[in-house]
Formats: sequence, C-alpha cells, structure tokens
Amino acid sequence: MNKYQKSLLSGTSCSLKHCEEKVWTGGKFSFKQNEDITLKDYVLCISNPSIEAVFAMDGDAQTPFEEKEGKFCSLVDFDHKIDSIKIVFKNGLADDLIVPVEYVEADREAYYAQKEKERNAALLAAAAIKCATGSNLVNIYFQPCCDEYEYTEIQLYIPQQVISKGWSSEGRELYDIPAWSFIKKTKVNPEEFYASIGGLAYGKYAFILKQFNKGGNILLTTDYIGFSISI
Repeated sequence: MNKYQKSLLSGTSCSLKHCEEKVWTGGKFSFKQNEDITLKDYVLCISNPSIEAVFAMDGDAQTPFEEKEGKFCSLVDFDHKIDSIKIVFKNGLADDLIVPVEYVEADREAYYAQKEKERNAALLAAAAIKCATGSNLVNIYFQPCCDEYEYTEIQLYIPQQVISKGWSSEGRELYDIPAWSFIKKTKVNPEEFYASIGGLAYGKYAFILKQFNKGGNILLTTDYIGFSISI
C-alpha cells in the first residue's frame, strides 16, 4: 500500500456481521468465524467516500460488491473462500489496491462437542431421575427422555475401594470412590417408569441408568449416581 492509498483509506469503515473482531487491519482483511458454525449470513460492508468500487477476487474472477447508501457490501462465505479484495478509487486518485483476505475458522469439534453436551443435558432433565432408599432397597424413578423412548436399563454397582477423607463441618462423611464393580442389571418393563431393587446390605452403591429406542440404540446414559443404605 503506497502513501496515496493509505491516505485515502484512513477513514475507512468496515464491519462483518457475526464478527466482533477487527476486520480491516490496513494490510489485510481478517474474517473470524463465529463459534456457531451454522451461521451463514456473514455480510462484509466497506464505507469510504473515496472508493469507486469494490470487487471480490477469486483467481481471475471478479465479483462486484453491491453498493447501497454509500456502502459496498458482499456475502462472506466460509465454505467458498476468496483470495483477495480489490478496491478501486474515484477519479483515479490512486492505483487500484489488492488486499489479501485471511479466514479464521471456528473449532468445529468444539462446536459439536458443546451441542452434544447440551443435548445430553436436555435428555437428562427430561428423564427426571430420582431415587429413594429403604432399609434394604432402592427405588429408582424416571421418565422417558424423548419421544423415541422404548425401555430403560439400570446397572447397579458397589465400590471397589472407598477412600475416606474425614468429615465435613456439618457432620457429613467425606470420601472418594475411584472405581466401581458391576453387580446387577435390571431391564425395566416398558410400561413402568420405576425400578425397585431389594436385598441390599448397608453400604454405598451407585447406578447407571440407560434409555433405549425401539431399535436398541442408546438414547441416554447417565454417569454414576450414588446412594447409601444405612440404619
């Protein structure tokens, strides 16, 4: 960029919808994709009274920006990238300027991982899992996690090891259980939304609840949900 081009562009205003980062650095255009990768309507707008026209450059192809109300605007497509942007100045006040374009894409794996986390949280909330204990049993209550629900399976576990960490100020025992041993699996009748598991001695337990669709595919799997049988 020579001194004439730099002077003419000193008052340039640039904006890109869905992008909070600075778009125009003076030496290049930088387009940062939003974390939501499903967004497609990125519109770049460039405003400067010294500009006659703006073109998107893709190899030898030139596509003009649309001019409206003193702004030159064009759709930015992260799936079909351009190489650069050409700026043409009014009355030949300076040579045409070719500005390179940089794309900064969002983390697609992080996006899908977050969506899966949100989906599982919604399914877990819908399942509304609760448990209540008696002298030698546990009752586990639940609801279908979604419309595709067919049946529930409950896996019961006992600790392989309990590491004591003392007592809390409220008198509650503190402990850590690094691993669990599987002891029982219960398949719940599709028309029932609870399971009662008896014959349990005093001690600590945990269960994992799984819900399946008609094809036997897992819809929801919980983490270990702990409970205790005590006097």
